Amino acid sequence: MLGGMKLRWTVGLCTCFGVVGCVGLGRTPDRAPLPSPAPGPRAAPDLRIREDAIVRAPDIPLVPLPSLRPDAPPPATTAPLPSPAPVTKVSRSPSPAAATNGPDGAPAPPPAAAVPTTAREVHQQATARYATMSSYIARLTRREFHKDKMQPEQLLLFKFRKEPWSVYFKWLGKEGHGREVLYVKGEHGDKIHSLLAEGDFPFMPAGKRMALAPDNVFVRNASRHPITEAGIGSSIERLGTVVAGVSRGDPGAGALKVLPALVRPEFSRPVMALEHVIPAGVEGPLPGGGRRLYCFDPENNLPVLIQTRDSRGQEVEYYFYDRLQFPVKLDADDFNPDTLWGKPRKRAAAGAG
Repeated sequence: MLGGMKLRWTVGLCTCFGVVGCVGLGRTPDRAPLPSPAPGPRAAPDLRIREDAIVRAPDIPLVPLPSLRPDAPPPATTAPLPSPAPVTKVSRSPSPAAATNGPDGAPAPPPAAAVPTTAREVHQQATARYATMSSYIARLTRREFHKDKMQPEQLLLFKFRKEPWSVYFKWLGKEGHGREVLYVKGEHGDKIHSLLAEGDFPFMPAGKRMALAPDNVFVRNASRHPITEAGIGSSIERLGTVVAGVSRGDPGAGALKVLPALVRPEFSRPVMALEHVIPAGVEGPLPGGGRRLYCFDPENNLPVLIQTRDSRGQEVEYYFYDRLQFPVKLDADDFNPDTLWGKPRKRAAAGAG
């Protein structure tokens, strides 16, 4: 009977790849000038982001991070400064440090980082950056060709934590609006916990909770990829396997092409990209082979856009992360279904009136 039911929720989430543009805070109202503070050490900013503000904001669910560089100059004092004593000008040879300054005396900018020219170098840059991230928040746009048709585009809020491995999704767009899914490896019964959207499952209203094992048949049939492959790190690992195979000359690895200045509408300027030519018969969902494009954000070198086309050139996968925020502090409460949704109601005892 369940085989004929229409199950539209996608708890088995895909491999996903993005970079965050923060929302402006607006101008601060004019105020009377404050007295100059006494000199002393500056307090470090609190790096924790209020997740309730991110998830529950009515329009744009992502908020800008607080400043991560506490180096803004202190307020200027109003007291006049004493006149400096006259200095006798002495001619001397410039020091080695001064020789590195620009023509106006300002320090010369540091040399630009080397631009990678090979697929291995591109992957190494992404790996090095990802190693510095313990968690992040992003917006995800995803499209998938699944069950012989292109599924509707979905817009999601995505949170990720490395230890313990945790993912959280909340559907923001019209498709699946209000649906939430989370999974923590080895915790909460090692199950995928979901808050259903309207029409997700027959006879179950929106807001109903459900928990299923990752290998449940409904979960496996709901998406092209298991939930355990979600996140930017999985894309980096997959690309690393391809890079290693190409280096060994493995014919099953296909080929990689470096595209150093690819123009894409998702980015404001050309980006570094790698195109993976997938041989036929290597990936089950691509029996005739295909091409997978990895686009790297120029600010952080992470693969934030993944697009896959089959042998006919038809798009079958599209995952784009933008509004990426890191570092952020995510703890157990950010991935606890009881904390996020409240504890489920206990079922009435059998035969109770």
